[in-house]
Amino acid sequence: MVRRRGVVVSVVVGLLLGTAVAAGSPGPAGAAAKPATEASDVGVSPSEIHIAVIADVDTPLAPGAFKGSRDAVLGFAKYINGKGGLAGRKVVADFYDSKLSADETRNAIISACQKDFAIVGTSALFLNNVDDMVACADSKGQKTGIPDIPLLTTNRAEQSSPVSFPVIAPARDYSDTTGQTYRARVGRFRWYLKNVAKDLHGYFLVGADLAELKTTTLPIWEGAQKVGIKSDGIFDIHGLDPQDKYLPLATQVRSSGSTIVASGVNDTSQAFMLKESAVQGVNTVKVWDCTSACYSQKFLQTAGPAANGEYLDMPFVPIEEAKYSPAVKAYVKSVGAANVDGNGEQAWAGALFFRDAVNAVVKKDGVNGLTRANFLTAARSIHSFDADGMIGTSDIAGKLPSPCFSLFQVKNLKFVRVYPKKPATFDCNPKNVVTVKQPNA
Repeated sequence: MVRRRGVVVSVVVGLLLGTAVAAGSPGPAGAAAKPATEASDVGVSPSEIHIAVIADVDTPLAPGAFKGSRDAVLGFAKYINGKGGLAGRKVVADFYDSKLSADETRNAIISACQKDFAIVGTSALFLNNVDDMVACADSKGQKTGIPDIPLLTTNRAEQSSPVSFPVIAPARDYSDTTGQTYRARVGRFRWYLKNVAKDLHGYFLVGADLAELKTTTLPIWEGAQKVGIKSDGIFDIHGLDPQDKYLPLATQVRSSGSTIVASGVNDTSQAFMLKESAVQGVNTVKVWDCTSACYSQKFLQTAGPAANGEYLDMPFVPIEEAKYSPAVKAYVKSVGAANVDGNGEQAWAGALFFRDAVNAVVKKDGVNGLTRANFLTAARSIHSFDADGMIGTSDIAGKLPSPCFSLFQVKNLKFVRVYPKKPATFDCNPKNVVTVKQPNA
């Protein structure tokens, strides 16, 4: 009884003196009090973590080009803060518009280096120099580099950057010092040959405004040929080409009796190709193929009824299946259904990779161990990542193309799953990635 009374007296005295009794003790469950957060590196204050999103948005050449990437990262900040933030801090997303300009892109990187902890959802076509990114100094003056989790990498410099972790892995295999080895995702082409027609031949549309972009896109078609599709030719496409520029292309498709037309460009380009082919009476094509770049309302609106029948290679779960994917549901809720597109989905996946790397740092080094150096170490250890089931399992750290794919088709101007049949699933057969060579690359 005396011992119990002593405890009660000490508690009462503590309250009267205005002191927190638990401050010097582990608490009722024996758990240690959480340490106060401190400023641990550039962009990390006691209360906030600043991340940058650099994207081409405000440009007359392609208005709103990567607006989806920007919206996704800004939406992610709101979403994650609603769940308590990261590392005991609020996440703040700073947007830098690269405006399809190499100068604007470099200025954005320099600004982010000075203000932000990392760059997430990078979508800048003219990011052709990573020197400022790799040599970016941390709060101690060490040239640690600023972590970069890009959606899009069109230049070899960023693809091979030691501080970059692309959500969409580069086609080039950088372990080959000759620079001639590339890896192509061919799952959908195998499916076409098995389920649509055994003898497919046709044309491939490739962006020709940037030599680097063309080089990294051509492996798609080379992979298709490796698994059995014959090439009738390649069409060089330029970003400013109006629909009438596609008239001679459609004429060639008709003359060749082509049975497949595949696009490695964008939604507008493929929409124009479809519309002009309809005008020219092209009727031999059995497979109109596009990457996930055609997964947009803009594609459906621009192509109109001509879009029906288009196949899309989908490496992520689309919003049509959001009820089967909590991650997709969170993305849609955060940005609004009207702002959803394929770029946004993959930028959101990049933001989830950022989250996982931060959490790995906190688990190992604590909330005040959140430095760029520790983040890079953690990120380089993530070799199996699926963005909470939002994308097929990918080796982000290894920069290896994922073999996972799903196939959708436009029917009645809606995106409808074709394969695999089960919602929110992927075919991840290792054979869905093949090696190709580009001797003149």
